[in-house]
Amino acid sequence: MQSLFRSFFTVSFYTLLSRILGFVRDILIARFLGSTVTADAFFVAFRIPNFFRRVLAEGAYSAALVPVFSGIVIDSKDDHEAADFVENTMSLLLFVTVGLTIIFFFGMPYIIQILAPGFPVNSEAFDLAVYFGKIIFPYLIFISLAAHFTSILNVHERFAAGAFAPAILNISFILSLYIITPYVSSAGHALSIGVLIGGIGQFLFLYRSTLSFYKPKLKFPELNKRLRKFFRLFIPGVIGSGVIQLNIIIGTIIASFLPIGAISHLYYADRLNQLPLAIFGIALGIVLLPGLSKAIKSDNNEMTKKLQNRSLEFALLISIPSAIGLYILSLPIVHILFERGAFTKEDTLYTSNVLGYFALGLPAYVLIKVLIVCFFAREDTKTPLYISIISVITNIVLSLVLISTMREMGIALATAISAWVNALLLFIILIGKQNLDLDGQFLTNIFKLLLSLIILVFITQYLEIFFFAQLYSVDILNNIFYLVLTIIITAVIYGIIIFILKIITITDIKNYLKK
Repeated sequence: MQSLFRSFFTVSFYTLLSRILGFVRDILIARFLGSTVTADAFFVAFRIPNFFRRVLAEGAYSAALVPVFSGIVIDSKDDHEAADFVENTMSLLLFVTVGLTIIFFFGMPYIIQILAPGFPVNSEAFDLAVYFGKIIFPYLIFISLAAHFTSILNVHERFAAGAFAPAILNISFILSLYIITPYVSSAGHALSIGVLIGGIGQFLFLYRSTLSFYKPKLKFPELNKRLRKFFRLFIPGVIGSGVIQLNIIIGTIIASFLPIGAISHLYYADRLNQLPLAIFGIALGIVLLPGLSKAIKSDNNEMTKKLQNRSLEFALLISIPSAIGLYILSLPIVHILFERGAFTKEDTLYTSNVLGYFALGLPAYVLIKVLIVCFFAREDTKTPLYISIISVITNIVLSLVLISTMREMGIALATAISAWVNALLLFIILIGKQNLDLDGQFLTNIFKLLLSLIILVFITQYLEIFFFAQLYSVDILNNIFYLVLTIIITAVIYGIIIFILKIITITDIKNYLKK
């Protein structure tokens, strides 16, 4: 367990570093582009390779590769079989992504029509999205290979390189805005080039890290027993992960019919909501999958139970307070981070409302990252697929119902509700299959957590009224100070409460720090 939390904090630290750079990136994008036609066009174009990245890097590819590769590492007496598997899967991935890139490059106008059907009415937005998409899409090749090497490193419990790699993309974004923008038509053109450069940088960094274990070379893939097993897990998994990511794509499609700026409001709010999800949810999923896979393959039921319970407990301990903070403090957060340059007061209002609704689903997003690992570690990628299909249907129906009265806020609320549907169904099925056994410590701590959260809501609401009642009449530096002070006060009080209630003890902290 201490090894799990050591790895978790390693991933969280580097993810936090990347997300801080991501905030700087988004602040600069808001300043340069705001919620303009160019911004909407860039975000639509960036959605396409991002969809595949999330399926591969955070979804089906790692979910299929890690259990199979873990079995090879445990069972194999030499490294030859493991090295062969690494080369086979890498070569296959490269051939597939190059083929996709060629198809999407020539078919980009049709892809944009599908992804943003409201754009053809606005020829400027459509033409820009097509142009940006052609520049950006080759990024898929490099980020997919980066995901491959990250999964290999994770099995060997080397989590730092994969967690740091996204920072390279954020650095590329920031530098491209300042260095490339003066030489191209707009900041959107510079960002598109920056995406491609960042993808190449991530690939080279992770390939170099992998050389400590393997020296993979390009080869014609051999369809052996291990690769067949990988495909049996990958195919339903890629559909399942793809269906989950369709929630985001559906939001973009529907938002393209709304006034200019709606897609940008969704993007900025989603980026803020993704911070705790990436630091805690994705980090937990990354470090839990290899450990849980090995525990299940070794028939270590006690360790399996402990890993699942403590991970779920920790996910709720962190995600619910984060959701409370984002919901209550959404307006000052968006105002302080983004409202400057091309980003207006009206943009702040819409984006903060969207963020508040996204935040309602944050605990569900984090729970999904943990619960889905409980299926993947048992080599079950079909059940999450069926559940994600139900989630997407829920999202589509609710988005269409709510958009007429709530604009982009309806899309955010629909996404949050569908996430809870997904998480609850995963939980119920795991319990029903007896693949998840909640222990007494978990149930006791959840009851204590609910008590602490009630107190936290009242404190955060009071501080929001006290510090930000006159948000626009106070200097920006003072608002930044008040926001930081609010976060510190609520974090300290929450920490004191969970220590008093013994949800986490001093002994636990000492044990984690020793590791």
